[in-house]
Amino acid sequence: MKRLLSREEAFTGLEAAIVLIAFVVVAAVFSYVVLGAGFFTTQKTQAVIQGGVQQASSSMQILGNIYGLDMTQLHTPGTGGTQIDYLNFTIGLAPGAMPIDFTKVSMVIYNHTTRNQINQTVPNLAFTEPPPGSGSSNWTIASISNWIPGSSPTYLQGTEQFNIVVHLSDSIASIAPNDQFTLEIRPAIGPSLVITRTAPASFYGVNALY
Repeated sequence: MKRLLSREEAFTGLEAAIVLIAFVVVAAVFSYVVLGAGFFTTQKTQAVIQGGVQQASSSMQILGNIYGLDMTQLHTPGTGGTQIDYLNFTIGLAPGAMPIDFTKVSMVIYNHTTRNQINQTVPNLAFTEPPPGSGSSNWTIASISNWIPGSSPTYLQGTEQFNIVVHLSDSIASIAPNDQFTLEIRPAIGPSLVITRTAPASFYGVNALY
């Protein structure tokens, strides 16, 4: 009687090593893809968070008081006292804030009855007063403190401070006694800096507004 022998070949150690290496390579490639996708997602999340922080927190702050100027009182003391024609204040960056290009900043002033867009004029570092009734409202950078040599006079950065003068049109935007008004300063990126003040019952030439 013939004996039937199976011809099953043995699974050698070399073949096992090849299979193991193949599994390791596939696992390494898969891990690299997964980790790469995770890193990309993390970077995108960080970018979104940073953008959200920039959008959610104001990058500007008022340094000191806001002053309202009654130019009729300043030019001829005792003859005016009916309206505030100018606002004057100093603005700087909030701690850790990114620089701001003031050529792209806009301002609006409003109260419970009126709203007035304030046009920007070129920096007037030797500020001179426009003649009375000289058209629409406008604002300018009147002076710079802590100026960084070589930097642009319209680019607020670091510890620089911009002294801003806002001219209010007599017929539209001037502020009367006891008026409550809001000045909104809008940068190109991030939320507006909203400032609300109330005018005093009577005016001097220079009035601190609270």
